[in-house]
Amino acid sequence: MTNTLRQLTPAATALALLMLIGFAEPALAQPAPPAATTNPPVLADASTPLSEGEITRWDARTLRVTLRHGEIKNLNMPPMTMVFRVSDANVLGDLQPGDKVRFRAEQVSGTYQVTRIEKAP
Repeated sequence: MTNTLRQLTPAATALALLMLIGFAEPALAQPAPPAATTNPPVLADASTPLSEGEITRWDARTLRVTLRHGEIKNLNMPPMTMVFRVSDANVLGDLQPGDKVRFRAEQVSGTYQVTRIEKAP
């Protein structure tokens, strides 16, 4: 019986290697998956329509405004409530929480910023 095991061991090893190569080859031959394609946000310009929202919070110290907003088309963003940065406290002027607004937002250096905001009519 010991002779049988010695004879099977090289055969089993060879079979295992062949199976490994056989199973590995199809994986190696597969084409690479396509790279993830994400559409970069479109920068807003004067012709981009303003989005609508409501100020829920404004922190002049940190220059952050929280808006409950509708769709923001140039950012491909659905309606939600989120925090935006502003470059300067004067961007909001005398606007305050509870005000309905129209605004333009852009993605700048990885953050979402309100670049224009006005009280809704």
